[in-house]
Parts: sequence; structure tokens; C-alpha cells
Amino acid sequence: MTRGRVRERGVALVTTLLAVTLLTIAVVEFAYSSQVDYHLAYNALRSLQASSLARSGVNLAIGVLQKDGGSVSNIDSLGDLWARPLPPLPVGEGMVLVRVTDEQGKLNLNALRTPSGTIDLAWRGVAERLFVIRGVDPALLEPILDWLDTDDAPEPHGAEREYYSQLTPPTAPRNAPFMTEGELGRVKGLTAQVRGRLSDVVTVLPTSPRINVNTAPPEVLSALLSTVDQKLLDLFLTSRGETPVRGANDFQDRLGLLRDSKAERMISVRSDFFTIVALATVEPVSQALTVRVKRQARTVTLISWQTTLPVTERG
Repeated sequence: MTRGRVRERGVALVTTLLAVTLLTIAVVEFAYSSQVDYHLAYNALRSLQASSLARSGVNLAIGVLQKDGGSVSNIDSLGDLWARPLPPLPVGEGMVLVRVTDEQGKLNLNALRTPSGTIDLAWRGVAERLFVIRGVDPALLEPILDWLDTDDAPEPHGAEREYYSQLTPPTAPRNAPFMTEGELGRVKGLTAQVRGRLSDVVTVLPTSPRINVNTAPPEVLSALLSTVDQKLLDLFLTSRGETPVRGANDFQDRLGLLRDSKAERMISVRSDFFTIVALATVEPVSQALTVRVKRQARTVTLISWQTTLPVTERG
């Protein structure tokens, strides 16, 4: 065999191997691309299913609130059906966990100023004590007060338009009541850490500054009732689940307080505002919905709706 033919066969072999290699690469890449497309489509389907399941959880909670709103007791307490923690509910291929929180068991920061714009000293005192209980500097109330007022004159430790205009990017105080808790993050000094310490004891509501003493966390009641003996307050906290307060007079009698008309404007036994959180999981995707609602009798109105982006578990 001549050298020329050997060389030709060698070239042909190399060409064949190169073609086979390229074809193998193309096949592998196609298979990988198909697998990626499959997983994307699969996760998109699961995300849609999780979203629908979370919405169903919210609708379930709304139905419970509507039923409770039509009761004749006219009282909201931790013994009500909406307040009872439920185990995760299996639905089809997924599972949903639903929680309802009474927002009127918390301190409404919008109550720090009266409708006329003046500082409400009674609510400010409650807020100062609550901040101290939660390890937050009460001086941070002053930027909040400035955010709520209509002028540009800052409190001694506050902040007004001049301060916010120098930020990057510049912003401006609302000079009006807060609309959402997310807005608190724009206030001077209210860092994520501070907001985390206060998240379960403060809220922002358009109305209803009164605190529902049947559902308020212990720290909120301690701040509200600074003169009450702690042992007596602990006893009340233990009993209110089975024997909720029926009114301002009942509340004052049970805690040994003198009848005070001011208490009637600060406490309540009925709630109008609630937050519903529904966490749905359809493996491998989880999605959460947080919904703020207002209830009047059997009518429930949505105020805000926040969706947490789907989270895909990685195996």
C-alpha cells in the first residue's frame, strides 16, 4: 500500500471521528436543552398550581372571617375559629398553610397623631413603652411623628424633607398617615433590624386605633397598661382565651382598674382589620400570599395583596 493511500485513509478516519464527535456534542446539547426546557415548563406549571392553591387558602380564610363576622357575640378573641392555628391542609398534589392575624391586637402607628395633626400623648406614651420593651430606642418615634405631620419642621431627633432630599436616591416624607408597613422602611432610623423587632406588635391602619385586648400580644398589653401588676396581667392573659372580655367596663373590672372613659377610646373587643398569610407548596415550588383585609359584619374587603415570588427547592 502506498503512502498516499495510507494518508488518505488517515484523513478519512480523522474526518469521520470529527463528524461523530460533533454529532455527539449536538445530540448531548439537544438532550440537555430539552431537559432544561422540560424542567422550566414543569416548574412553571407547579408555580401556577402553587399560586392557585395559595389563593384558595386566602379564600378559605375570608370565608371563616365572614362567618365569624355574622355571629351575634360581637367579640373577637383568640378562641375564635379564625384565630386557631390549623395544620397544613393537603389539597391534590400540594399543601397549603393558612394563618390569620388580628391587626387590631397591635399598636397602630397612625394613631400617634390626632386627625387634627397634633401629637396624641396617650398613644405616644404607649408607643414609647412598647419600643423600650422590644429593645428599640423610643427616640425613633420622632421620625415617625415627622412622617405623619404636614409641616417641614423636624422633631429634635426627627427628620423632614431636607433630610430625605439628601439621600441617594432622594425621597420625601409622606406627611400623612402610613399606607403600608413597607413604607416604614423609608423612615429615618427604621432599619430592617428595628422593623423586625416591632413587626408583630405594631401596624399601620387607616382607622381603628383602638387595641383589641382579647387578641393583643402580652407586650402590647404591658405597654398599654403600665400601672397594672404583672401577675394580674398574666392571669388575665391566661383566662382571656376561654373567657374573653366583653367590653371596656368588663376589662377594667377584671384588672382592678378604676372606670375611665379614656380607656374606651383606646381598647376594643372587636376587630375590623386582619392579615391573612397563605403558604402553598406543590413540590418543588412554594409560594406565599399576604393579604390585608377589612371586615364589616359579613363583608370582607381586600386592602392590600402581596405575592412572594415562587421558591423552588433544589435537590
